[in-house]
Amino acid sequence: MRASLQAISGLSICLLLLCLTTPAHAAEGMEVVKSTGHVTSGDIEGAPGQYRVNTGAGGRAVVSVGATGFIVVEQNSTVEIDRSGPVEVFRQISGMIYYAMNKIDRSMRAAEVRTKTAVIGVRGTRFMVVEQPERQEIGMRKGEVRVISPAEEFEIHRQQVTDEFAAFRKEGKDAVARERQAFKEYQARTQREFVEFKREFSLQTDRMVAFSGRRVTETALSATTRNEMAGLEQFAAEWLSKVRD
Repeated sequence: MRASLQAISGLSICLLLLCLTTPAHAAEGMEVVKSTGHVTSGDIEGAPGQYRVNTGAGGRAVVSVGATGFIVVEQNSTVEIDRSGPVEVFRQISGMIYYAMNKIDRSMRAAEVRTKTAVIGVRGTRFMVVEQPERQEIGMRKGEVRVISPAEEFEIHRQQVTDEFAAFRKEGKDAVARERQAFKEYQARTQREFVEFKREFSLQTDRMVAFSGRRVTETALSATTRNEMAGLEQFAAEWLSKVRD
């Protein structure tokens, strides 16, 4: 009898230790660390390892995603995070979200953001994705992402000729004349690259793309997008300072 009790006691201790050392759910590590207004979050029922964050009008949230980094969710936005597979997937259903991701090392899973328009491969960077009925954009604050079409090729229109020329304009008649000549030469070299058809492309610091069906227009980061990013960065400053990018 004593031997049986000892066996049961030992089994109970083993089960207790197992409970203490096994994560409560596969989405462990997900946490809203700051919020304002109407915000709901939690595991998705019936989907192990998946977590949803939803913000209403006036809501905003900073979400810790374990070793991956942080996301800042603007009002009227929904994102589902799936950590059940080999790739960590952020399904941005709607709204505006700022992503601040740590550099990936060998011990970390790759991460990607998926919208109705594109799949975005992430490797330690900061960017914002807008997925709204009237606006689909990706804006880069820092680093580089790979943008992949989930279906047919993108029709990519790049406006770097005008953007880059405007960036170094100077005053003065002589300077303008030299710049015009430089612009013509630069345009001649790059005009052939103005429209491309590709399934994927890279997007770098201070650039952005806007989607309209399969048409993609790449430009310099707009003042509107910069200001929106700055507002989210300010809201999440305490946590974004911890990102290793």
